[in-house]
Amino acid sequence: MQSKENDINSFDVFLIGDTGNVHRHGPDPVLETLASHFRKEQDSAVIFLGDNIYPRGLPPIGNILRKDAENGLIAHKNALREYQGKVLFISGNHDWNKGRPDGYDYVIRQEKYLEELFLEKVMFPEKGCPGPTEININSKLTIILINTQWWLQPGFRPIGEDCGCGVETEEEFFKQLTTIIENNYGKRILIAGHAPVYSYAIHGGRYKLKHHLFPFTIYHKKAYVPLPLIGSLLPIYRKYFGAKEDIAHPRYRRLRKRLIDIFKSHPGLIYAAGHEHNLQHISKDGNHYLVSGAGSKLKYVLREGKNLKFGIKEKGFFKLRLEADGSINISTWVIDHHSKMGKMVYECALH
Repeated sequence: MQSKENDINSFDVFLIGDTGNVHRHGPDPVLETLASHFRKEQDSAVIFLGDNIYPRGLPPIGNILRKDAENGLIAHKNALREYQGKVLFISGNHDWNKGRPDGYDYVIRQEKYLEELFLEKVMFPEKGCPGPTEININSKLTIILINTQWWLQPGFRPIGEDCGCGVETEEEFFKQLTTIIENNYGKRILIAGHAPVYSYAIHGGRYKLKHHLFPFTIYHKKAYVPLPLIGSLLPIYRKYFGAKEDIAHPRYRRLRKRLIDIFKSHPGLIYAAGHEHNLQHISKDGNHYLVSGAGSKLKYVLREGKNLKFGIKEKGFFKLRLEADGSINISTWVIDHHSKMGKMVYECALH
């Protein structure tokens, strides 16, 4: 308990995304590694950064994929069975039926199922709304959750009071996000959404020679079907025009541009995302961008880049430690079969 507003303990935030393919039966290595970091005496929160169920979110009862999807969410609950901190889920494109027009029904089913599973509200923003959702942790830290898939989703997207949402228009979302940030001036602000703002991996248009020669390896690592010359068309298209889940896609670009403009005016922000199946720390314009989507799948990421501080293709998560004086350190932890807590492969103080 806090006796005074400024008399706080340290606070940990665990950032892990794309856990939708965790082991359904028996312990999952990533979730077990994550759980080994929990301490009853340490205040903390876990944020699952979307794509909580592969391949297509939570289907209706009777669907062939329903039981497997339920088991995936139950695996999350089992891994957190003794956890006493705050649990937060946000949604990703797979949670919205892989971005299909009926995705709203899928994300609402998942929200209700998680609420029954955890016996409290854990999925935000609620009701499939765009957000933003403000969570005041203490006098030093505020977390803001946004629903990036809302911006990319075809079909029905809830907005306005009639749908239980706190904003009536897209423009009002950006105004409200800016207001929350400004109202928390002097605090550390962590914003979490599924889609990255920057990325040195495939969704960010970063490809290597293999993807030009064997373009189907973009989707499956063993799809070595040679298509020299013509094969370059797929990575070039995705880099400059984009599939709907790529940064280059027009709807994604529109959201990204507005977020960058807001973030630039408020240096010191931390933005955490999943979506890419790897771990990245990018620093730009005085802000920090973490990509932590290596919860159950892996894909290629660059190891070096102009603003890339760290990138690795390993299963794991980011751990953010807010000290009582307001300073923040991040560390990256990956599976290590010789250590229950895994192996720390990166550490950095954020300024």
